[in-house]
Amino acid sequence: MLRYVRLAPGEALFLGAGVPHAYLRGLGLEVMAASDNVLRCGLTGKHVDVPELLRVVRFAAGEPEEPRPVRGGDGEQVYPVPVDDFRLSRLVLDGRSGARALRGDAPQIFVCTEGRVDVAGVAEQAALTPGRSVYAPAGEEVRASGRGTLFRVTVPAPAAAPTPVPTLRRKLNRH
Repeated sequence: MLRYVRLAPGEALFLGAGVPHAYLRGLGLEVMAASDNVLRCGLTGKHVDVPELLRVVRFAAGEPEEPRPVRGGDGEQVYPVPVDDFRLSRLVLDGRSGARALRGDAPQIFVCTEGRVDVAGVAEQAALTPGRSVYAPAGEEVRASGRGTLFRVTVPAPAAAPTPVPTLRRKLNRH
């Protein structure tokens, strides 16, 4: 009933709303938009709301989207997704480059998936190992160092308001 997809480290999968999914094993980072519609589909002893599930689930076959990372600022690899709800990027640190400054105008969550990464901000410092995370409030510059893989989840910067084009107004004089 579900399409089986095996992801290698660093690969991603985008599933839109209404698409059921499950994890069989491994470390996966799931990023979701703000929602109140998380439903269980089964394989659990917890309550499954079948009528609501049937109303919400999209029953359509298709290939899942597998966003390929593109080079972003700060040496990050950014995963392009077709929604404006979040921004996901990956930073691979080699331990030799020194600390990387990661400025965030919005709140950020940093998750380590490999190695050990030290994350320092204005308020605190954390040593992250696989599966550990830290939150940084909006406006806080974070410095990441060490040897490992660090994922950064935030919201995209708002699009800059278009610059108004000056309008040439002619004053008509009537004689």
